[in-house]
Amino acid sequence: MIRDLSFVGVAFLYANAVGYIFHFFVSRHLGTYGYGEFMVIYSLMLSVGNFINLFSNSLVKELLKSGQGMKSELSYLRCLGLLLGFFILMLGIAFAEPVKDFLRISKAQYFWIVAGIWFIQLLLVIERAYLQSLERFSLLAFSVFIEQSVKLLAVFFLINLGVFGVLLSFFVSMFSTFGLVLSINRAFFVGLKRVSILSLVKSSLFTSPVGFFVYADDLFIRRIFDPHTAGLYASVSLVGKVFIWLIITLMSVLFPRFVMYAQKREKVGSLLRRALFWCFFVFIVFEVSLIFVGKYLFVLLFSEKFLTAFTYLPFYLSAVLFLTFTLIFIYLLTAFGKHIWLPYLHLFLYYSGFLLLDFKNVWWYIFYIFSINLCFLPLYALSIRNR
Repeated sequence: MIRDLSFVGVAFLYANAVGYIFHFFVSRHLGTYGYGEFMVIYSLMLSVGNFINLFSNSLVKELLKSGQGMKSELSYLRCLGLLLGFFILMLGIAFAEPVKDFLRISKAQYFWIVAGIWFIQLLLVIERAYLQSLERFSLLAFSVFIEQSVKLLAVFFLINLGVFGVLLSFFVSMFSTFGLVLSINRAFFVGLKRVSILSLVKSSLFTSPVGFFVYADDLFIRRIFDPHTAGLYASVSLVGKVFIWLIITLMSVLFPRFVMYAQKREKVGSLLRRALFWCFFVFIVFEVSLIFVGKYLFVLLFSEKFLTAFTYLPFYLSAVLFLTFTLIFIYLLTAFGKHIWLPYLHLFLYYSGFLLLDFKNVWWYIFYIFSINLCFLPLYALSIRNR
Protein backbone atom coordinates (compact mmCIF):
# COMPACT_ATOMS: atom_id res chain seq x y z
CA MET A 1 0.00 0.00 0.00
CA ILE A 2 2.92 2.37 0.72
CA ARG A 3 4.15 1.97 -2.86
CA ASP A 4 0.69 2.77 -4.25
CA LEU A 5 0.35 5.76 -1.95
CA SER A 6 3.73 7.04 -3.12
CA PHE A 7 2.63 6.97 -6.78
CA VAL A 8 -0.66 8.69 -5.96
CA GLY A 9 1.04 11.14 -3.59
CA VAL A 10 3.64 12.23 -6.14
CA ALA A 11 0.92 12.63 -8.78
CA PHE A 12 -1.09 14.73 -6.33
CA LEU A 13 1.87 16.97 -5.52
CA TYR A 14 2.63 17.45 -9.20
CA ALA A 15 -1.01 18.15 -10.05
CA ASN A 16 -1.24 20.79 -7.33
CA ALA A 17 2.09 22.38 -8.20
CA VAL A 18 0.96 22.69 -11.82
CA GLY A 19 -2.48 23.79 -10.61
CA TYR A 20 -0.98 26.64 -8.63
CA ILE A 21 1.11 27.76 -11.59
CA PHE A 22 -2.06 27.56 -13.69
CA HIS A 23 -4.06 29.73 -11.26
CA PHE A 24 -1.06 32.04 -10.75
CA PHE A 25 -1.09 32.70 -14.49
CA VAL A 26 -4.88 32.87 -14.89
CA SER A 27 -5.62 35.10 -11.87
CA ARG A 28 -3.11 37.71 -13.04
CA HIS A 29 -4.50 37.79 -16.57
CA LEU A 30 -8.18 37.82 -15.61
CA GLY A 31 -8.04 40.10 -12.51
CA THR A 32 -10.37 39.84 -9.49
CA TYR A 33 -13.56 40.33 -11.52
CA GLY A 34 -12.70 37.87 -14.32
CA TYR A 35 -11.16 35.37 -11.91
CA GLY A 36 -14.28 35.45 -9.72
CA GLU A 37 -16.44 34.68 -12.78
CA PHE A 38 -14.09 31.91 -13.89
CA MET A 39 -14.14 30.32 -10.41
CA VAL A 40 -17.96 30.11 -10.43
CA ILE A 41 -17.85 28.30 -13.80
CA TYR A 42 -14.90 26.23 -12.58
CA SER A 43 -16.85 25.26 -9.45
CA LEU A 44 -19.84 24.10 -11.49
CA MET A 45 -17.53 22.23 -13.85
CA LEU A 46 -15.81 20.48 -10.95
CA SER A 47 -19.00 19.84 -8.94
CA VAL A 48 -20.41 17.76 -11.78
CA GLY A 49 -16.90 16.70 -12.84
CA ASN A 50 -16.12 15.40 -9.38
CA PHE A 51 -19.30 13.33 -9.43
CA ILE A 52 -18.06 11.88 -12.73
CA ASN A 53 -14.60 11.27 -11.22
CA LEU A 54 -16.04 9.65 -8.12
CA PHE A 55 -18.24 7.49 -10.33
CA SER A 56 -14.99 5.55 -10.80
CA ASN A 57 -15.50 4.10 -7.30
CA SER A 58 -18.71 2.44 -8.52
CA LEU A 59 -16.92 1.24 -11.67
CA VAL A 60 -14.02 -0.19 -9.66
CA LYS A 61 -16.47 -1.98 -7.39
CA GLU A 62 -18.15 -3.65 -10.39
CA LEU A 63 -14.91 -4.46 -12.20
CA LEU A 64 -13.46 -6.12 -9.09
CA LYS A 65 -16.52 -8.38 -8.94
CA SER A 66 -16.03 -9.60 -12.50
CA GLY A 67 -12.53 -11.09 -12.06
CA GLN A 68 -11.40 -12.49 -15.41
CA GLY A 69 -14.17 -10.71 -17.31
CA MET A 70 -12.79 -7.20 -16.75
CA LYS A 71 -11.94 -6.49 -20.40
CA SER A 72 -15.40 -7.46 -21.59
CA GLU A 73 -16.96 -5.27 -18.91
CA LEU A 74 -14.64 -2.42 -19.92
CA SER A 75 -15.93 -2.62 -23.50
CA TYR A 76 -19.51 -2.54 -22.26
CA LEU A 77 -18.76 0.44 -20.02
CA ARG A 78 -17.20 2.31 -22.95
CA CYS A 79 -20.43 1.96 -24.95
CA LEU A 80 -22.44 3.01 -21.92
CA GLY A 81 -20.11 5.97 -21.39
CA LEU A 82 -20.56 7.21 -24.97
CA LEU A 83 -24.34 7.19 -24.63
CA LEU A 84 -24.38 8.80 -21.19
CA GLY A 85 -21.68 11.32 -22.18
CA PHE A 86 -23.63 12.42 -25.24
CA PHE A 87 -26.74 12.86 -23.09
CA ILE A 88 -24.76 15.03 -20.62
CA LEU A 89 -23.38 17.08 -23.53
CA MET A 90 -26.84 17.78 -24.95
CA LEU A 91 -28.24 18.55 -21.49
CA GLY A 92 -25.42 21.01 -20.76
CA ILE A 93 -25.93 22.86 -24.04
CA ALA A 94 -29.72 22.97 -23.63
CA PHE A 95 -29.58 24.48 -20.13
CA ALA A 96 -26.64 26.84 -20.72
CA GLU A 97 -28.78 29.98 -20.86
CA PRO A 98 -30.82 29.48 -17.63
CA VAL A 99 -27.70 28.37 -15.74
CA LYS A 100 -25.90 31.50 -16.95
CA ASP A 101 -28.70 33.70 -15.58
CA PHE A 102 -28.92 31.84 -12.26
CA LEU A 103 -25.17 32.01 -11.55
CA ARG A 104 -24.89 35.54 -13.02
CA ILE A 105 -22.27 34.69 -15.64
CA SER A 106 -21.74 36.86 -18.73
CA LYS A 107 -21.87 34.26 -21.55
CA ALA A 108 -23.86 31.05 -22.03
CA GLN A 109 -21.22 29.80 -24.49
CA TYR A 110 -18.89 29.09 -21.58
CA PHE A 111 -21.20 26.25 -20.56
CA TRP A 112 -21.03 24.68 -24.01
CA ILE A 113 -17.33 24.04 -23.45
CA VAL A 114 -18.02 22.81 -19.91
CA ALA A 115 -20.54 20.29 -21.29
CA GLY A 116 -17.90 19.05 -23.75
CA ILE A 117 -15.42 18.67 -20.88
CA TRP A 118 -17.93 16.53 -18.96
CA PHE A 119 -18.39 14.30 -22.01
CA ILE A 120 -14.67 13.58 -22.40
CA GLN A 121 -14.19 13.32 -18.65
CA LEU A 122 -16.74 10.50 -18.37
CA LEU A 123 -14.89 8.50 -21.03
CA LEU A 124 -11.56 9.16 -19.30
CA VAL A 125 -12.92 8.09 -15.90
CA ILE A 126 -13.97 4.69 -17.30
CA GLU A 127 -10.44 4.08 -18.59
CA ARG A 128 -8.85 5.19 -15.31
CA ALA A 129 -11.22 3.00 -13.29
CA TYR A 130 -9.90 0.01 -15.22
CA LEU A 131 -6.32 0.94 -14.26
CA GLN A 132 -7.39 1.45 -10.65
CA SER A 133 -9.14 -1.94 -10.50
CA LEU A 134 -5.90 -3.56 -11.71
CA GLU A 135 -4.01 -1.49 -9.09
CA ARG A 136 -1.77 -0.05 -11.81
CA PHE A 137 -1.28 3.16 -9.85
CA SER A 138 1.96 4.06 -11.63
CA LEU A 139 0.11 4.37 -14.95
CA LEU A 140 -2.74 6.15 -13.21
CA ALA A 141 -0.23 8.68 -11.85
CA PHE A 142 1.40 9.02 -15.29
CA SER A 143 -1.96 9.95 -16.84
CA VAL A 144 -2.32 12.70 -14.22
CA PHE A 145 1.14 14.05 -15.16
CA ILE A 146 0.17 14.21 -18.81
CA GLU A 147 -3.23 15.83 -18.17
CA GLN A 148 -1.84 18.58 -15.95
CA SER A 149 1.14 19.30 -18.20
CA VAL A 150 -0.97 19.63 -21.35
CA LYS A 151 -3.45 21.89 -19.51
CA LEU A 152 -0.69 24.24 -18.41
CA LEU A 153 0.88 24.33 -21.85
CA ALA A 154 -2.49 24.93 -23.54
CA VAL A 155 -3.49 27.83 -21.30
CA PHE A 156 -0.30 29.72 -22.17
CA PHE A 157 -1.41 29.76 -25.80
CA LEU A 158 -5.14 30.27 -25.19
CA ILE A 159 -5.18 32.86 -22.36
CA ASN A 160 -5.72 35.74 -24.78
CA LEU A 161 -9.20 34.34 -25.38
CA GLY A 162 -10.04 35.13 -21.73
CA VAL A 163 -12.30 32.79 -19.76
CA PHE A 164 -13.16 30.98 -23.01
CA GLY A 165 -9.49 30.12 -23.59
CA VAL A 166 -8.97 28.98 -19.99
CA LEU A 167 -11.90 26.56 -20.26
CA LEU A 168 -10.70 25.34 -23.63
CA SER A 169 -7.36 24.35 -22.09
CA PHE A 170 -9.21 21.87 -19.85
CA PHE A 171 -10.89 20.28 -22.86
CA VAL A 172 -7.60 19.95 -24.77
CA SER A 173 -5.78 18.34 -21.82
CA MET A 174 -8.59 15.89 -21.06
CA PHE A 175 -8.98 14.83 -24.68
CA SER A 176 -5.22 14.22 -24.99
CA THR A 177 -5.12 12.16 -21.79
CA PHE A 178 -8.14 10.11 -22.86
CA GLY A 179 -6.34 9.15 -26.07
CA LEU A 180 -3.26 8.12 -24.09
CA VAL A 181 -5.06 5.96 -21.51
CA LEU A 182 -7.24 4.37 -24.20
CA SER A 183 -4.08 3.27 -26.02
CA ILE A 184 -2.68 1.81 -22.77
CA ASN A 185 -5.82 -0.18 -21.87
CA ARG A 186 -6.52 -1.40 -25.43
CA ALA A 187 -9.18 -4.17 -25.22
CA PHE A 188 -10.70 -2.86 -28.45
CA PHE A 189 -12.04 -6.06 -30.00
CA VAL A 190 -13.45 -8.13 -27.16
CA GLY A 191 -16.97 -9.26 -26.50
CA LEU A 192 -19.28 -7.22 -24.33
CA LYS A 193 -20.13 -8.41 -20.85
CA ARG A 194 -23.14 -6.68 -19.40
CA VAL A 195 -22.65 -4.71 -16.19
CA SER A 196 -25.55 -4.34 -13.79
CA ILE A 197 -26.71 -0.78 -14.38
CA LEU A 198 -28.86 -1.01 -11.26
CA SER A 199 -25.79 -1.87 -9.19
CA LEU A 200 -23.84 1.01 -10.76
CA VAL A 201 -26.67 3.44 -10.04
CA LYS A 202 -26.93 2.22 -6.45
CA SER A 203 -23.20 2.65 -5.86
CA SER A 204 -23.08 6.02 -7.61
CA LEU A 205 -25.92 7.29 -5.45
CA PHE A 206 -23.48 7.08 -2.55
CA THR A 207 -20.48 8.57 -4.30
CA SER A 208 -22.34 11.32 -6.18
CA PRO A 209 -22.81 13.62 -3.16
CA VAL A 210 -19.04 13.84 -2.58
CA GLY A 211 -18.40 15.83 -5.75
CA PHE A 212 -21.21 18.25 -5.00
CA PHE A 213 -19.96 18.89 -1.46
CA VAL A 214 -16.45 19.96 -2.43
CA TYR A 215 -17.25 23.05 -4.51
CA ALA A 216 -20.68 23.94 -3.11
CA ASP A 217 -19.39 27.07 -1.36
CA ASP A 218 -17.81 28.44 -4.57
CA LEU A 219 -20.89 27.85 -6.68
CA PHE A 220 -22.98 30.65 -5.16
CA ILE A 221 -20.41 33.36 -4.42
CA ARG A 222 -21.45 35.55 -7.37
CA ARG A 223 -25.05 35.46 -6.09
CA ILE A 224 -24.11 36.25 -2.49
CA PHE A 225 -21.14 38.65 -2.73
CA ASP A 226 -20.12 41.50 -5.00
CA PRO A 227 -17.73 40.53 -7.86
CA HIS A 228 -14.62 41.79 -6.03
CA THR A 229 -15.40 39.93 -2.78
CA ALA A 230 -16.31 36.82 -4.80
CA GLY A 231 -12.86 36.94 -6.40
CA LEU A 232 -11.16 37.28 -3.00
CA TYR A 233 -13.15 34.37 -1.54
CA ALA A 234 -12.34 32.25 -4.61
CA SER A 235 -8.61 32.64 -3.92
CA VAL A 236 -9.02 31.42 -0.31
CA SER A 237 -11.21 28.54 -1.40
CA LEU A 238 -8.73 27.44 -4.05
CA VAL A 239 -5.95 27.04 -1.46
CA GLY A 240 -8.26 25.33 1.03
CA LYS A 241 -9.46 22.84 -1.58
CA VAL A 242 -5.90 21.48 -1.85
CA PHE A 243 -6.36 20.00 1.63
CA ILE A 244 -9.66 18.37 0.64
CA TRP A 245 -8.25 16.97 -2.59
CA LEU A 246 -5.19 15.54 -0.90
CA ILE A 247 -7.46 13.49 1.37
CA ILE A 248 -9.74 12.46 -1.52
CA THR A 249 -6.65 11.38 -3.49
CA LEU A 250 -5.48 9.23 -0.59
CA MET A 251 -8.97 7.75 -0.39
CA SER A 252 -8.62 6.53 -3.99
CA VAL A 253 -6.04 4.08 -2.61
CA LEU A 254 -7.98 3.20 0.55
CA PHE A 255 -11.37 2.77 -1.13
CA PRO A 256 -10.63 -0.64 -2.76
CA ARG A 257 -9.59 -1.84 0.70
CA PHE A 258 -12.87 -0.56 2.16
CA VAL A 259 -14.69 -2.58 -0.52
CA MET A 260 -12.68 -5.76 0.26
CA TYR A 261 -13.35 -5.35 3.99
CA ALA A 262 -17.06 -4.92 3.25
CA GLN A 263 -17.18 -8.02 1.02
CA LYS A 264 -15.44 -10.12 3.70
CA ARG A 265 -17.62 -8.53 6.42
CA GLU A 266 -14.52 -7.59 8.39
CA LYS A 267 -14.36 -4.72 10.86
CA VAL A 268 -13.03 -1.50 9.32
CA GLY A 269 -12.47 0.44 12.55
CA SER A 270 -8.67 0.42 12.38
CA LEU A 271 -8.64 1.44 8.70
CA LEU A 272 -11.13 4.25 9.38
CA ARG A 273 -9.12 5.53 12.36
CA ARG A 274 -6.01 5.54 10.18
CA ALA A 275 -7.77 7.59 7.50
CA LEU A 276 -9.10 10.11 10.06
CA PHE A 277 -5.68 10.36 11.72
CA TRP A 278 -3.94 11.16 8.43
CA CYS A 279 -6.63 13.72 7.63
CA PHE A 280 -6.06 15.52 10.94
CA PHE A 281 -2.28 15.26 10.60
CA VAL A 282 -2.36 16.87 7.14
CA PHE A 283 -4.60 19.61 8.53
CA ILE A 284 -2.05 20.43 11.26
CA VAL A 285 0.76 20.52 8.69
CA PHE A 286 -1.27 22.95 6.55
CA GLU A 287 -2.05 25.24 9.49
CA VAL A 288 1.56 25.32 10.71
CA SER A 289 2.76 26.03 7.16
CA LEU A 290 0.47 29.06 7.01
CA ILE A 291 2.24 30.57 10.01
CA PHE A 292 5.69 30.42 8.44
CA VAL A 293 5.26 30.73 4.66
CA GLY A 294 1.52 31.10 4.09
CA LYS A 295 1.31 34.83 3.39
CA TYR A 296 4.37 34.84 1.15
CA LEU A 297 3.08 31.94 -0.97
CA PHE A 298 -0.43 33.42 -1.11
CA VAL A 299 0.87 36.72 -2.51
CA LEU A 300 3.20 34.86 -4.86
CA LEU A 301 0.25 32.88 -6.18
CA PHE A 302 -2.40 35.59 -6.48
CA SER A 303 -0.51 38.94 -6.22
CA GLU A 304 -0.97 41.80 -3.72
CA LYS A 305 -4.50 42.46 -5.00
CA PHE A 306 -5.71 39.34 -3.17
CA LEU A 307 -3.73 39.84 0.08
CA THR A 308 -6.72 40.96 2.19
CA ALA A 309 -8.26 37.52 1.65
CA PHE A 310 -5.40 35.71 3.41
CA THR A 311 -6.93 36.48 6.84
CA TYR A 312 -9.78 34.09 6.06
CA LEU A 313 -7.58 31.13 5.12
CA PRO A 314 -6.76 29.54 8.55
CA PHE A 315 -10.44 29.66 9.52
CA TYR A 316 -11.53 28.30 6.15
CA LEU A 317 -9.20 25.31 6.60
CA SER A 318 -10.76 24.63 10.02
CA ALA A 319 -14.21 24.72 8.46
CA VAL A 320 -13.39 22.27 5.67
CA LEU A 321 -11.63 19.88 8.09
CA PHE A 322 -15.02 18.69 9.32
CA LEU A 323 -16.32 18.52 5.76
CA THR A 324 -13.38 16.25 4.91
CA PHE A 325 -14.11 14.00 7.90
CA THR A 326 -17.68 13.54 6.66
CA LEU A 327 -16.44 12.71 3.15
CA ILE A 328 -14.32 9.88 4.57
CA PHE A 329 -17.43 8.45 6.22
CA ILE A 330 -19.33 8.74 2.92
CA TYR A 331 -16.63 6.64 1.22
CA LEU A 332 -17.08 4.02 3.92
CA LEU A 333 -20.87 4.01 3.56
CA THR A 334 -20.37 3.61 -0.21
CA ALA A 335 -18.25 0.50 0.35
CA PHE A 336 -20.93 -1.04 2.58
CA GLY A 337 -23.88 0.25 0.53
CA LYS A 338 -25.70 1.40 3.67
CA HIS A 339 -27.58 4.52 4.89
CA ILE A 340 -27.88 6.20 1.50
CA TRP A 341 -30.27 8.79 2.94
CA LEU A 342 -27.69 10.40 5.22
CA PRO A 343 -25.33 11.95 2.59
CA TYR A 344 -28.34 13.24 0.65
CA LEU A 345 -29.96 14.79 3.72
CA HIS A 346 -26.61 16.44 4.46
CA LEU A 347 -26.27 17.67 0.87
CA PHE A 348 -29.84 19.00 0.75
CA LEU A 349 -29.47 21.01 3.96
CA TYR A 350 -25.99 22.20 2.93
CA TYR A 351 -27.21 23.67 -0.36
CA SER A 352 -30.43 25.00 1.22
CA GLY A 353 -28.36 27.08 3.62
CA PHE A 354 -26.38 28.68 0.77
CA LEU A 355 -29.61 29.54 -1.05
CA LEU A 356 -31.79 30.66 1.85
CA LEU A 357 -29.59 32.18 4.56
CA ASP A 358 -28.60 35.84 4.59
CA PHE A 359 -24.80 35.94 4.87
CA LYS A 360 -23.71 39.40 5.97
CA ASN A 361 -20.04 38.79 5.17
CA VAL A 362 -17.43 36.13 4.42
CA TRP A 363 -16.96 35.34 8.12
CA TRP A 364 -20.58 34.20 8.48
CA TYR A 365 -20.22 32.21 5.26
CA ILE A 366 -17.22 30.29 6.66
CA PHE A 367 -18.94 29.80 10.02
CA TYR A 368 -21.91 28.21 8.25
CA ILE A 369 -19.60 25.71 6.46
CA PHE A 370 -17.96 24.87 9.79
CA SER A 371 -21.14 24.46 11.83
CA ILE A 372 -23.30 22.36 9.50
CA ASN A 373 -20.53 19.83 8.83
CA LEU A 374 -19.68 19.62 12.52
CA CYS A 375 -23.35 18.85 13.29
CA PHE A 376 -23.48 15.99 10.78
CA LEU A 377 -20.25 14.33 11.86
CA PRO A 378 -21.78 12.48 14.88
CA LEU A 379 -24.57 11.16 12.65
CA TYR A 380 -22.02 9.63 10.28
CA ALA A 381 -20.12 8.12 13.20
CA LEU A 382 -23.32 6.53 14.54
CA SER A 383 -24.19 5.14 11.10
CA ILE A 384 -21.09 2.90 11.04
CA ARG A 385 -20.81 2.11 14.77
CA ASN A 386 -21.35 -1.65 14.21
CA ARG A 387 -19.04 -1.89 11.21
